[in-house]
Order: sequence, then structure tokens, then C-alpha cells
Amino acid sequence: MSVEIGLFDPLSASDNDFAEHYGVMTAVMALDFPDQSVPTLEGYVTLVCQPAVATRPRERWVARDDGHIIGSCSATYPELENRHLASLHVAVTPTRRRQGTGTALLRAMLPALRAHGRTVAVGENVKADASGELWATEMGFARTHAYVRQTLNLPEVAPALWQRRVPDGFRLERWIGGAPDELLEQYARARTAILDAPIGDSSIEFEDWTPERVRTHEADLRARNVENRVVVAVHESSGQVAGITEIQLFASRPDQAFQGDTAVAVDFRGHGLGLAVKGAMLRWLTPERPAIAVVSTQTAYDNAHMIRINHALGYKTTATLAEFEAEIAAVAKRVESR
Repeated sequence: MSVEIGLFDPLSASDNDFAEHYGVMTAVMALDFPDQSVPTLEGYVTLVCQPAVATRPRERWVARDDGHIIGSCSATYPELENRHLASLHVAVTPTRRRQGTGTALLRAMLPALRAHGRTVAVGENVKADASGELWATEMGFARTHAYVRQTLNLPEVAPALWQRRVPDGFRLERWIGGAPDELLEQYARARTAILDAPIGDSSIEFEDWTPERVRTHEADLRARNVENRVVVAVHESSGQVAGITEIQLFASRPDQAFQGDTAVAVDFRGHGLGLAVKGAMLRWLTPERPAIAVVSTQTAYDNAHMIRINHALGYKTTATLAEFEAEIAAVAKRVESR
């Protein structure tokens, strides 16, 4: 088999290239994650053509056989925290797996990873204990962490599950887009509560949330036409933001919402604030966006507390995802020996 690897620029790709790129994605999803909905072709094109996150530039490649796309990959380069790593995603249409296509894509990425000064490669959102993990292990990657994907099918869940009491001494605030100036500093501080979430053996560093970082994040979401909804719990006597949750809505996925961070500050845990803010978010979201049928989230496999909260709100666990890391130099040796 003679496979050609080349860069893929969404802004100049032909309609046929996008159709084939989309075909790889849908074939992989059908095999690895059959319970997860996929966007339409039009929605997928919109999503792929969105500007990359300003602080996480991305490159894409495709594998072609006889001119047809049979695989794709991307590398993302964090520019704030995690400047030592590149986040990789490799996908090969199931009928063409175990024929060297994934290895050829990985080989093509290596010079770019080095050019960006990266020393560690991270693979995320790989279905655990499946063919993707087998291939990653063969390439020298080791599993460092695992997540569960949890899905809330709104038409199947009784809204009464979201009627959660706000603990005495707290009030809820909410907004779309930008945090109110008077809450900005406290909101940034509350976001750092995610720093103690379980991460297994991963070397990935969480964001250092400052007011300036929050404003940059909000501006980036607006630039990519992503609606960001936030609910926070405020401690009345101190004015501290004690708990936060966020939902992101993409124009390309009008039927789906994506849960962002949920965190409760250490001093305020044990009061039910996680349930309170997430329940309030669902009560706010569902009547205003009735087209949304599914809310999806990912939670660390060993974060039993957040998994229980999600189950209490009606979420079901649908898949286990693995995260992998490897030294790029070691991967290069492994790839070149094949």
C-alpha cells in the first residue's frame, strides 16, 4: 500500500476532501462510540473551520490512498501552560487499520512537534481497552489517566432531578459570555479549585486562572462563536464565589451542549453546591434552548464524587476514555524502527 501524507488546511479544502474527512470521523465514531451523536456534514465543516483557540495553535494532516482520504491527525501546541507537550489525535477509518496508516501519520507529525520545541506527546480521548490503545502502546505511549464520558439525554430525564436546594447562606448568580466585573476576581479564584481534580500520572498542568486569563478565555470563545453559560454560587457573608459550573454551546451542534468545568472551592465543599449549580444550569438551559437533546461531559475515572453528582442529575456513563503520554524522542525511535 502506498499512502501519501500531507497537510490539511480547512480553509482551502475542497468539498470532496471535507466529505472524505467527515467520512473518516463518522466511521471511527460508529465503531468506537456508537452511542455518541455526530454533527451533520455542514456542522462538521463549520466546527473544523473555526479558528483554533488563540493559545493553542493546531496543525492537521491527512493520509490518502489513491487520492482518497483514509485517515487524519492533528497536533495542538499549548502556548501558556504545558509548553513542553503537543496534544495529538490520530484517526484511521476502521477498514484501513492495522496497515501502517496511523504510523505513517505519526511519522509525518514528528518534525513539526520538534519544530515547536515539544518533548512530550499526549494522546487524549482514546477509547480505553480498544484498538486505539493497542496502537498507542505499540508506538511507545503509556496510559497515564482515564475519564468516563457521561451523557444526559434530556427527553428521557425527569426535570425534577434538577430541583436542587441552594444551601442556606449562598445565592446563585448566572451569566452568558462575560463574568460581571464585581465577581471577576472571585470567579477566577474559584476556577482554580479544579487544580486538585484527579489527574493520575498525567504531566498536564491545569490553567492558572487569573482575572486576565478569564477575560482572554471569554474573548476567545466569542471569537469562535461559542456561547458560554456560567452559574456560580456566592457565599453571602464573605462574597466569595464558592462553586462554579459552565456549559458551552456551539452553533454547529444545535442539538447538543457540552459541560465545561465544575468546581467547588475547598472551604465550601460538603454543602451540596455542585448539585445546586449544575441543577440550576439545567433549569436555565432547557427552556431557553429546547432544541438541545443531549448534554455531554467527561469526568476523571477516579473522581467518584463528581460521577455521583452527574448520575444524580440523570447522566449515564457511556464510555471510558484513556489518556496517553510518551517522550517524543522515544516515539521517534519506535516509529523509525517499523
